[in-house]
Amino acid sequence: MRSKRISADEQFLLIMECRQSGLSDYQWCQMNDINPGTFYNWISRLRKRGMVIPMLSDQVKKTSAPLQEVVKVNLMPAPLQVEQNTCIVPDLATKELPTVEILIGNATIRFFNNTDKNLIETTLKCMGGVCCAR
Repeated sequence: MRSKRISADEQFLLIMECRQSGLSDYQWCQMNDINPGTFYNWISRLRKRGMVIPMLSDQVKKTSAPLQEVVKVNLMPAPLQVEQNTCIVPDLATKELPTVEILIGNATIRFFNNTDKNLIETTLKCMGGVCCAR
C-alpha cells in the first residue's frame, strides 16, 4: 500500500520542522514515521527546484547520537590459583610393575599380573611357537 502523496510545500514544511527540532534527520524521521530515504529525496528535489534548505547544524551533528547510559560495574578479582607441586618421581607403590618381561632383539614384551592367560599363550606362540602347558 502506497503512502498518500505529500505536496512540495508540505515537504518543505516537514523538512524545516525537522531541521529546527534539534534532532538528527534520522531520529526525526523515525519519530514521525517517515522513511529517511524519502526524506532525503524530498530535500534533493526541492534543492533542484531552487529552494533553500538549511544544512543540519553542527550542534545537531555533535549531539545526534542517542545517549548511552553508563553503568558502573564492580569487578571482583579472580581468586588466586595456587600452583601445587607435583611429584615427578612416580610412587612405586601405586605404579603397576610388569611381572614378566621378555626381550627378543629390539622387541620388549611385558606381562602384568592381571594379563589374560589366553593373551599370554597367543603372544608366545606368535613369538616362536612356545606352547604353554595347561
